[in-house]
Parts: sequence; structure tokens; C-alpha cells
Amino acid sequence: MTPAATIAVIERGPILLREHFYDTGGSIDQRDQFFARHQECPWGGDLSRGGALLPALGGRGIVGGSQLHRFYECDFTLWPQGSWPIDPKELQPYFLEAEENLLTGAYCGGDSQEYMYSTLSRFKAQHPPYGSAIEATRGPNDGFPHRSSVQRILTLLNRDQLTVPRRLTVFTEFTVAELVVGQSRSELVSYARCLPSRNSRESPVDISGTFFVLAASPVESARLVLTSRVGPVRSVDSPVGGYLAEHVYCRGYVDISNNPELRHGPVNIYIPPPGDNPEDRHQIELRSVQSDNGRTLLRATGSAAMDPRADNRVVLSLNRVDNYGLPQAFTTLTLSRHDERRRLSLLDALQGIASHFSGKWLSGPSTLPCGGSYHEAGTLRISKREEDGAADPNGLLFGTENVFVGDGAAFPSVGVANPILTLTAMGYRLADHLSHLLGSTLG
Repeated sequence: MTPAATIAVIERGPILLREHFYDTGGSIDQRDQFFARHQECPWGGDLSRGGALLPALGGRGIVGGSQLHRFYECDFTLWPQGSWPIDPKELQPYFLEAEENLLTGAYCGGDSQEYMYSTLSRFKAQHPPYGSAIEATRGPNDGFPHRSSVQRILTLLNRDQLTVPRRLTVFTEFTVAELVVGQSRSELVSYARCLPSRNSRESPVDISGTFFVLAASPVESARLVLTSRVGPVRSVDSPVGGYLAEHVYCRGYVDISNNPELRHGPVNIYIPPPGDNPEDRHQIELRSVQSDNGRTLLRATGSAAMDPRADNRVVLSLNRVDNYGLPQAFTTLTLSRHDERRRLSLLDALQGIASHFSGKWLSGPSTLPCGGSYHEAGTLRISKREEDGAADPNGLLFGTENVFVGDGAAFPSVGVANPILTLTAMGYRLADHLSHLLGSTLG
């Protein structure tokens, strides 16, 4: 067994990108080709229609969205079955830290940006949130104000080279198969059993640790808990896997090549939710992109919240296993009556916004397949009571002493905004909590 690790980041897959994919200057067509080559979907069910994972160091963080917003404050309390057990004001310092680290790079500047902002003023159009140390860019494929997660990981690794002993260890080419509890204390996980991703002749690796943080995606984190049968899984009415949600995603492309007002720099605008009522919880993003044939397109993307419901869930497949011989995750995710109303309202809003400037729909707007948002949430959500969720407000998995939820599985509801910024803030909050616990443990 390997020595205990303070931090163990376990990834799988052969891809290593040193910068955010969008920062490479690729067109939307090249991006789609990249996804087609490298994505994989390890689960079955509803999410398999359009959902997938990118098996790369940093995971989906290398292909995050163009606009990173804080979770809207009303979305913490709006949903009757998805109210958060923490005060959103508690996340304020962590949001500031996340924005300092993530909102870097370039933003869209120029007459076209201002024209779009002014034209859509009746819809309360906004410029995306930006960091302080960035510059305006003029290229049609620029204006994504964030760094990739792999950049941050590599920065930490490089900084750690001279540290003895090293504080951060990254294992690649392995997948976590099981969390194993001790023989004497069933609430305490002793180690994570890891299987090699490529060479099946290699022996499994057991990684021990003081704490274990689940961050494999809401579907895979729930599957790991279900497979390991730790924590609340031992209960007959286990909440693990329930309340799976994502964003209802709609997208279309408008050809704006012939619009003279939109030839002067890139465009990156967002339209906030029209109101605080549940049926108004949708947001629209408008961004110019370059097609391979040289046309300038406006990509119109809308995301709508999804009601948190217990019967939308992740379970273990009874008859299918993955490449490691482990039970495959199977997902059930269907729209509620309110979700469908939100979707139709969003499609109407996309049509209305596009009508305010000259342009022709090249495709859409239409609803992407289930899973297409890559914004899954729930399945191991935090709550004050065990009967309402899988983990306590600090992310500690109920029924365990040292397993924490550190990804979107902890979200009681998915809200409207791109979840990356809120997920990062929640991660910083969890890191502070673990640091405090580790300090108490060591002395």
C-alpha cells in the first residue's frame, strides 16, 4: 500500500492540454471534431443521449463555458425540494477568490460588442463578468475570460517541485474502483482501490488517506458510493443517486456575416433570467464564432433550470459492466411539467432576441439531447437532515467520518448559471473545512 496522501488527484485518459481548448483559436467546427474524437460516455440511460466525459487531466474544466457567473442568490432558496442548507453570504469570500483565479484572460471589446449590448438593452443584456487584469481582444474566437483547470494543476505541481516531501501527487492512468472501509470501523474509509486504465496486467493500487473527496462528476461519484456501499447506501431508502438534474439546454446559430454593425470585433453578451419565479429561471448567452467556411456566426445558447426531483436518479445497472468489470451507472432524467414550460419560454426568448438584429438562423434554436449541457448536479446533495440528502452542509457523506463530496453532486439544485464558478467556490469552502479538520487531527 502506498503512503498516505494529503491530496490525491486521480484521473484517467491520454489527453493533456496545457491551455483551455477555446484559447487555442480553434473554430466551432474544430471544437466539435475534438469532442467527437475524445469524449466517452461510461453510463447508460437518459444522460447517454447527449452527455459524456472528457477523459483528460482537469476533466471538463478544459472546456468550460464562455461566461462564468456566480450562482444567482435566489436559486439557493427558490426550489422547495432543493433549498441549500448554507447561507449564500457564506460563499462571498470564496466567490471573490474563485473570480480572481478563474476570470482571467481576454474579454470582447469593440463596436460590435457595444452595438449588441445597446440593441438588447430591453432584455437587460449584460457584459460577462471579467477579472481585473485582462485586456480586450478583437478576434472572433476570443473573449473567453477564464483559465483551464489543467493550467492551475500544472502550476501547483511546478510550484511543488522543490518541496520535500512533495505535497501534491497526481496519479494518471488509473480509475477508482472502490472505497474500502476498515475492519474495525465501518464509518471510516481506509483506502481507495484503483485499477489501471491501460495495462490490465498491472496490479491495482491502493491509495490511503486521512480524507477522501469525491469529485468524479455527479454520476460517477454517486456510482462509486453505490458500488462501495459506504455511508447512507446501507439504508433501505438511501438518498444516494436521487435528485439528478442538469440544465435544459437550447442552442441555435445565426449567420451575422452580412450585418455591418457586427463586423467590428467579437460579441459576448448574456441575458439574465427575466424574473425570480420558477418559470423565469433561464439565461441566454450570445457569442460570435467563426465557421470553417469563413462565415461569422452568432451562437445563441440558453440554459434553463430543472426541478430537483427524487425520481431523477443514478442507479447501478443490473446487467451491464464497464471495461473494469464494475457495474455501469444508469441514469433516469425526465422533464417535469414546470421544466417543459421553462423550455418553451426559453425557446420563445431566443426567437425574440434574434429578431432584434438582422440575421438568418443557420440552425435552430432547438433543444439539445438530454445530457448535452454537461452541467449535472445532485445525486449526493448536501442537506441538514439525512432523510433529505446524502451529505451534511460541509459535504461529509452521512454515515462516514472521512468521505466528502467535492463536485456538483453536492448541489441541492442546479439553478441557472454555469456551475463552474459556484463549484469552485464550494471547493474552496470545503478545502478550508478540511484544513481545519486536518489541523485538529494533527495537533
